[in-house]
Amino acid sequence: MPTLPLAGIRILDFTWAQQGPVATVMLADMGAEIIKIEKRNGELGRNAGGGIGLPQPSPYFVAHSRGKKSVTLDVSRPEGHAIAMQLVARVDAVVSNMRPGVMERLGLGYQEMKAVNPRIVWAAASTYGPLGEKAELPGFDIIGQALGGIMSKTGFEGGPDMPAGAAIGDTVGALHLCAGILGGIVRAKTTGEGCQVDVSLYGTQLALQAWEIDQTSMLGRESARAGVGHPLLGGAWGAYPTSDGAIVLGGIAGPRFQQVCELIGDPELFEQYGDDRARMEHTTEIVERLRAGFVKRSKHEWVAMLEAAGIPTAAVQTYREALADPQARANGYISELPHPHYGTVTVVGSAIMYDREPTALPGPPPELGDHTEVYLEELGYSWDDIARLREAEVI
Repeated sequence: MPTLPLAGIRILDFTWAQQGPVATVMLADMGAEIIKIEKRNGELGRNAGGGIGLPQPSPYFVAHSRGKKSVTLDVSRPEGHAIAMQLVARVDAVVSNMRPGVMERLGLGYQEMKAVNPRIVWAAASTYGPLGEKAELPGFDIIGQALGGIMSKTGFEGGPDMPAGAAIGDTVGALHLCAGILGGIVRAKTTGEGCQVDVSLYGTQLALQAWEIDQTSMLGRESARAGVGHPLLGGAWGAYPTSDGAIVLGGIAGPRFQQVCELIGDPELFEQYGDDRARMEHTTEIVERLRAGFVKRSKHEWVAMLEAAGIPTAAVQTYREALADPQARANGYISELPHPHYGTVTVVGSAIMYDREPTALPGPPPELGDHTEVYLEELGYSWDDIARLREAEVI
């Protein structure tokens, strides 16, 4: 097994819910030690998930906190704050996704931490960004999707504005937060100086659509709704129903479009619209004729035929199909996770691979406070001290 790149890196994690925790679970997959600071009654995500009868801890918490250590600590108390700052002196980065100003009001801002650890990378995720009049307003995933414009492009003309069917705002924010933390760690290692890192739901949704938004700016006009394809890619690009599901086509131009027309039994379609410009101008008719052809076979028949012809295609998979997909399992994208309550469960693994080996998951999510005593002992607290702190409800 390869040595993971963040082995030896320690992260103090004040995150909750999704945008922050997804970033730190990625860092855990890369080998970092994640010390998760939780309230005495646990982080909100332990019981999240939007349904009655879910197992505990919830699948939401399993996805976002696997491989971490848990320390329960009331940082609003002087003793708890002192413990947090002692940990700050021993870590490489501190991560939070509270509203701008909250960490500072708790005495856990960048300046306070920099005073005890000049190399600290202080990373924060928010909704609107740390500057501007709305900086301290609360928000969740759907706020980012609305602000960034992706909801206005998803769906059909004349239909309602549609959020994505997954929490892409939080997850895209987490990806950027993780990248920012990695950049900060490299800077600290090379210069000896830490830094502040800020990302937001709003900013990262804009970054997600840089091409599409830049085209609106440069051409001075809004693009159409995406429908079943992409608002800037007409012709054959998009999703098509089959006899038992759907497939998608991408990058279908020139000879590839001709091959597709022949496979569906409509070679005249290519003869009519043989160049890319014509296809962009007649997307509606092209899509209708392709749909009429694809509905005659199953999605797996079409995928086999199209792949054999070198056509970029895929079946539209359900979550159950993705969980069972041999391709996803071969790369570790779907993995097995031992869990003390559930036994071995199938979960989403790491999308990042080192040395061509699927990344082994670092472990299940932590029990509430399961490493509190371990880290207090490391800081020099005796068992009598720990008992006193517990009795005082600091830990």
